[in-house]
Amino acid sequence: MKKRELEDWEKEECLALKAAVDAFNTGKSRRDALTQGKIADALGINQGSVSSYLNGYNALNAKVASAIAGLISKPVESFSPRLADEIAKMAQSSFESNVEAGPPIYSSPRRINIEGTAQLGSEGYWTSLDQAAGWVETYSRDEDAYALRLKGDSMAPAIRSGWVAVCEPNHRLVPGEYVMVTTVDGQSMVKELLFETEEEVSLMSINTAYGERLTVARVDIEKIHYVGAILAPSKVLGRI
Repeated sequence: MKKRELEDWEKEECLALKAAVDAFNTGKSRRDALTQGKIADALGINQGSVSSYLNGYNALNAKVASAIAGLISKPVESFSPRLADEIAKMAQSSFESNVEAGPPIYSSPRRINIEGTAQLGSEGYWTSLDQAAGWVETYSRDEDAYALRLKGDSMAPAIRSGWVAVCEPNHRLVPGEYVMVTTVDGQSMVKELLFETEEEVSLMSINTAYGERLTVARVDIEKIHYVGAILAPSKVLGRI
């Protein structure tokens, strides 16, 4: 049976996505670029199928569109308003379902760059970041999310040396979960948030060998960011 030729608007969606991938890869080395092979691995399909989607031989669908959009950190609506609307309706339908399930995730995994490697000092702090390359792919609605590769044992056993913390500056702080704190004198740390008030923040060390409870005045804090995920070294992609 002869394969159906796509409508012009379907081809335009495919080519718009291909142009977005090409723009994402501009200036990147082959190792750092998002190749068709990497897209195929993320989707669990073969590279030939990826080529067919990007070159207008196969029509895009919601799964393919959302996965690739996540990899290039672009909204689906930037190349296919039709599929963006379809995904939104699917999400709404899931939300309104009577089936009791875990909270739905509406966003697709996306690339979050590793900004640096934090070498932890003897007191569990670091004062500067070594340059680092690579990225991780995970779920985050925070457009300003970034990742840090942590070295040292001050957070063991909860966070081991070489693991990656994904920080979300725009996420609300949650007591009992991890935060990344930088003080005005340049010291940074990852701690468990106990509670916060307008005047101070109470933190707990992950490794009690480096002290337990710590209270820091708000005026002494330059930034405090929610830690949305801790990822293993095997999740790091690209050069490291």
